[in-house]
Amino acid sequence: MTEMIARCGFTCDACMAFTDNNHTAADQALVAEGWARYYDVVVPPEKIRCNGCLAQDRGGYAYPDPNCPIAPCVTAKGLDTCAECADYPCEKLEARMRACDEVKARFLGTISCEELERFIMPYDARTILNRIRKDKGLQHVR
Repeated sequence: MTEMIARCGFTCDACMAFTDNNHTAADQALVAEGWARYYDVVVPPEKIRCNGCLAQDRGGYAYPDPNCPIAPCVTAKGLDTCAECADYPCEKLEARMRACDEVKARFLGTISCEELERFIMPYDARTILNRIRKDKGLQHVR
């Protein structure tokens, strides 16, 4: 299966909120608990379901965030992801990447591999976007 990378570098197909990974109320509750535990983000479980920002149809779900500043910027520039942008990493993206960096620093080595794969790695945009930049021969940043 090909990775589904969001404009910001999140890995949609690895995210527990993504529709292909989120089938039951128990799945939604698991995501709500993980987001609250690791990111201090409180979302009612019934609101957790996402088609990804690459999807044409949001499906009436609360995600992706309709107020996301990154996806419209990338789209307006005609790019696939922020990795291809000459301004990488911009201030908007850096704030998002820093949030995951902080969570990784706080929890890495103290959580199970399963929790790491579920709640940290899908949002590790810095690692994902730097890998894309490297694969495309673009200047590597941090």
